[in-house]
Amino acid sequence: MNRVLRLAALIVSVAVGYLVALALAAPTSVDPSPTPAPGDRVVNQSTSSSATDETTTSGTRPTSTTYLVWTSGGLPGELVSNLQSQFEVLSIVAGDSAPLDVGGGRVVPLDAIAIDVEDHGHFDPDGAAEALVPGTVLLGETSAAYRGVQTGDMMSFGDRTFRIVGVAPDEVVGAAEVVFTKSDPDSPVNVERFALVQSDMPRSEFESTVRTMHAGRTQLRIRADGETPWLRHGDAVLPQIFIKLALGEFSYPRGSESELIQNDEFISENIVTADVPVLGSVVCHRVMVDMLIGAMNQLIDEGLSHLIDRDEFAGCWNPRFIRTVTGSPAGVSRHSWGAAVDINAASNQLGSAGTQDPRLVEVMTRWGFIWGGDWAVPDPIHFEYGIPPGSQGS
Repeated sequence: MNRVLRLAALIVSVAVGYLVALALAAPTSVDPSPTPAPGDRVVNQSTSSSATDETTTSGTRPTSTTYLVWTSGGLPGELVSNLQSQFEVLSIVAGDSAPLDVGGGRVVPLDAIAIDVEDHGHFDPDGAAEALVPGTVLLGETSAAYRGVQTGDMMSFGDRTFRIVGVAPDEVVGAAEVVFTKSDPDSPVNVERFALVQSDMPRSEFESTVRTMHAGRTQLRIRADGETPWLRHGDAVLPQIFIKLALGEFSYPRGSESELIQNDEFISENIVTADVPVLGSVVCHRVMVDMLIGAMNQLIDEGLSHLIDRDEFAGCWNPRFIRTVTGSPAGVSRHSWGAAVDINAASNQLGSAGTQDPRLVEVMTRWGFIWGGDWAVPDPIHFEYGIPPGSQGS
């Protein structure tokens, strides 16, 4: 009961900020990166004006802002080197899924990053990560509250046990669940995922400069502070900790690399079979049922149900690891939570522009789904849990 009350209080405390931030993550074109309006988000006054291409009235360059640079599958080494040679203030952040040992030969997946403490200090104004050394970890604030842990507690990853030395604001660690230092040879996080860069370059100049550095085939995403809810790779979707907050957490056997076998408690408490209009029988997370039924009923009401081919519905709940086109590991699929549906499979394959009708995408978005068609690697078949219906007062 205490855990239930603690989680209820946590949901109330973070829901408003998280939903407002997510509302700013409107789909954008893949390449080149546009300059979306910051909307109602309050941006640090020292950086908010610099996301534009305007100079000040005195003719000087704008003040410094923070930019996010990331590519699917990880940052190429050449791009990292070029960024380091061009910009003085930057943090190259590694990211991976780190399996946390929970006993009984089972683990739970944590969204993990690894940082160079000194470099990341430019983006950590209160010095939350300064105590991070080999053998220790830092937790994001929502992650710490969700797990009910605090400074001094221990966490085990693989054969190593790490001491928690602090809790950082979510915005400092990109809403990661756990943070390692890159100087730790036992860190399970090795793939360099994104860069944070401080620059006084106007938005268009910064993008042009960075794009000339990238010769790889992977899509490059660039964002300025205020354009995206979280300055991290995969910025168009909810960080994993917020999925857990809304939908729960599961464990699977330690050492799993291909097959993901979830614990029975998670399945019995959360995975249901429901008869959904248009789609038919759907196995998904119980929280998703009302969202799906609402979206399908709206399609029917507006005479748009023909936009979905029932025979091309490719399912919802599917416990598995993410399959990537780059071959890079990418953690646990949102299908594992029963938090994503695949619609009109035949003509909307991964990496393609797809054929989804914009009216279908609009209805699904209204009912709280995030569409994969605008991702760095487009996945137009895919609609996943974003904001529950009604959360924005619409």
